[in-house]
Amino acid sequence: MPLPARIGRLRPPVLCFVAGPDIKDLDATVASAVAGGVNMVQLRDKVTPAGKLLETARRLKTITRGKALLVVNDRIDVALAAEADGAQLPEDGIPTLVARGLIGKHAVLGRSVHSVEAALQAGRESADFVIAGTVYKSASKPDVKPMGPGLIADITQAAGNLPVLAIGGVTAKNIGEVIKAGAAGVAVISAIANAEDPRAAAEELSKAMQEAWAEVRSAA
Repeated sequence: MPLPARIGRLRPPVLCFVAGPDIKDLDATVASAVAGGVNMVQLRDKVTPAGKLLETARRLKTITRGKALLVVNDRIDVALAAEADGAQLPEDGIPTLVARGLIGKHAVLGRSVHSVEAALQAGRESADFVIAGTVYKSASKPDVKPMGPGLIADITQAAGNLPVLAIGGVTAKNIGEVIKAGAAGVAVISAIANAEDPRAAAEELSKAMQEAWAEVRSAA
């Protein structure tokens, strides 16, 4: 299996924290998560008006600068105005090629996918990575049937060196399964946002991910 490519300046494995408006103290939680090993933060907020969202993105950019990539979900205008590192497109968002034309060739551009076909299309249209799921039963999407780590294996086998991050119910206990299935990292929400100590939760996830990554690479 080909080694996944870098995502911007990041060399896999990637630990992405998806942060949204439901988090009580967003800034402090993101800062703790980054201190614990998160190296990508995705700001995902579909309800806050653009002006307020821009304020939040600018604050998070200050927190993540030099420590983690900041990508903004869906709102390319906000990503550009905040000078974020890039954007994350939902599967039903604007076409990847259109987004690339708007955000520029140097920005990081990801796409959320739920199938091999969607991942391959995203790769053809210049996405730098995809986030695939839902892998395990997820607290944020309780009604969505989990697809299991087999989804990750199928995408990575078909998509070559396109980095794939697994999302949906990922914890420190099962993170090794998705890494061994070929994931270049994971994206999490509840595992950090709902933790009493977000930094410790991020550290636990990062340690388990790095251990699995080292095991996979040594066996390659």
